[in-house]
Amino acid sequence: MTDIHNLEGQDEEEIRASQHEKAKELKGRADKDLESVMSTESGRRFIWEMLADAGVFQSSFTGDNNATNFKEGQRNAGLRIFSRVMEVCPDMYLVMAKEAKEDEQQ
Repeated sequence: MTDIHNLEGQDEEEIRASQHEKAKELKGRADKDLESVMSTESGRRFIWEMLADAGVFQSSFTGDNNATNFKEGQRNAGLRIFSRVMEVCPDMYLVMAKEAKEDEQQ
């Protein structure tokens, strides 16, 4: 006699394994996408601009709670991008920072 609860448990395990595999596949694809963007000078310039516009390289404090909270939200979005760059291709961050410094001096 088959225990229906064991079948349900197996189905749940299979579903979880499938979801885990799909999430792993999507993360791998997102990593490759970011590497592709960071492999070009124009892509690095675009990411640097996004980080700078988000306020990653400056303080969010304004003296006004609402404005500071808004800027912190923008900064948090930028920090998520920065974190992904550092996770996926940290060596390209150094190249990007060097290029941005050179562009700034021109």
